[in-house]
Amino acid sequence: MKEKEAYQQQIQSILIQKETLNLQLLEIQKALEDLERTGDKEVFKLSGPILLKMDAEEVKKELKEKEELLKSRIASLEKLESQVKEKLKKE
Repeated sequence: MKEKEAYQQQIQSILIQKETLNLQLLEIQKALEDLERTGDKEVFKLSGPILLKMDAEEVKKELKEKEELLKSRIASLEKLESQVKEKLKKE
């Protein structure tokens, strides 16, 4: 019985992590869309408490790298979620 509860808690934790990553992914995708629409050569990027003037292409590249990383992490969590659900079924 304790294992079943542990698996359920693990699934809940995974779902929370996935939701957080999905929200971050949506923010990055929105930022990329905005960058595509503006067509500006330079943009401002928030870095801690300051704004930095940066090349728009460099910022796009950084955002696309973060997007791919988030997609990879989400896929990993989905795989882990499936594994835990399988273990839960066996209980």
